[in-house]
Amino acid sequence: MRLRIRNAFTTLERRREESAPEVKGRVTFLSRQRVVGHTNGSSAYLLDLAAATKRAGFEPHLLQPSPDMMGRWPIIRLRPEMKVFKTHKVRGVWKFGSWIVSLDPSVFRDAALAGLRRFAQRVGLTGNWLADRPRPYSIATPWTGSDRWFVSRHAGKCTDIVIADYAYQAEALDLLPGRPSAIIMHDLFHTRTAGAGGRDSVDLLDREREIALLTRADAVIAIQPDEARFVAENVPSTKPILAPIAVAAIDAPQPGTTGRLLFVGSNTAPNVVCLEWFFENVWPELQSRAPSTTLDIAGSVATAFPLGGPQGTKFHGTVNDLSDLYSTAGIVISPLTFGSGLKVKLVEAMAQGKAVIATATTVQGVEQQCAGAVLQADTADAFINAVITLEDPRLRYTLGEAALAVAHRYFSPDACHAEFSSWLKHNHPAKAPHDLESEFR
Repeated sequence: MRLRIRNAFTTLERRREESAPEVKGRVTFLSRQRVVGHTNGSSAYLLDLAAATKRAGFEPHLLQPSPDMMGRWPIIRLRPEMKVFKTHKVRGVWKFGSWIVSLDPSVFRDAALAGLRRFAQRVGLTGNWLADRPRPYSIATPWTGSDRWFVSRHAGKCTDIVIADYAYQAEALDLLPGRPSAIIMHDLFHTRTAGAGGRDSVDLLDREREIALLTRADAVIAIQPDEARFVAENVPSTKPILAPIAVAAIDAPQPGTTGRLLFVGSNTAPNVVCLEWFFENVWPELQSRAPSTTLDIAGSVATAFPLGGPQGTKFHGTVNDLSDLYSTAGIVISPLTFGSGLKVKLVEAMAQGKAVIATATTVQGVEQQCAGAVLQADTADAFINAVITLEDPRLRYTLGEAALAVAHRYFSPDACHAEFSSWLKHNHPAKAPHDLESEFR
């Protein structure tokens, strides 16, 4: 009897293995950013590349060697899209299912203090003690011996291809010698300082150091054409891979509600600064000329405005599903004044069939693709006039239709991931692995 049962289970296991798609190799993503789902542009881009890896027949694994990535979040719940990774390991935390809990008491302390400061600001208290004190920018913190040990232990024997999330992780590539390697560039960081006024939320990286870091990889994954060209011209020892973020475009334009604006952004300096500029230079005159205009603001950028915004604006914080806000918005705005990379929210808004008003900074790198599909405004007067012009729902429909055409043509998975998938397949290991998950435990 036992033998028959054992044989039955063996037969079922064999059938399962035969029906499962062939795994071409294991791709380890090394990241020190806080990735919980599609909550900001950089996380969305990493998850997009992981999904492309899976579609190409490889297994994506996520390894996070620094507990600093928790920031001031003592407890995190991972969103369902994180399941794209076959395995996900984080150092210095307790992980149970979709929950991650920091083991560092100072994270709980800093979270409590941050909450206390925000409450004090809302009730009108003042003082130097209310100044925000963020924890270190985990992506750029120096690598520690514990970080290196974690990578060597969990990825040393079970990685066929390694992909570093941001240039700051270039050092980790040396821990996995002999594997094809790539760096996800995200942004050209040395160009971000020009318009930041000292307020950028990331580490300041000069041109020479950035090039030196990128040189340590076999390939560099760039999110938009201008940055791919920079790699080709200045980092000749590496292969530039152009891989814009892919989006799923809806079927028809959404002209939305007249006079209802939408801004989506995370708590980064470019988003904070551009909203401050918009509130000061655009909003008062816009309210005077079109007093019924409202502005919805979604995303963690809300944390930078504990007192809220001017009358007519509403901060929603992080929103799990933006579809309702997109459908009701008449116009999506992106008044960025500095920044680099491809602005993910621009692509998402076009895929939602929206009329978009954006600055030259927002469309940087995709100017030709977006020509005729996005209204460009780089001054306060231009922004105000564009909003007034788009009070006509027919114009919003036409602009949304053009935006959808751009999303379908340039930002579909096939269009965005062809070069990346080709690079993965070119680096297919000689012998495809089978039981991979146990090696990552």
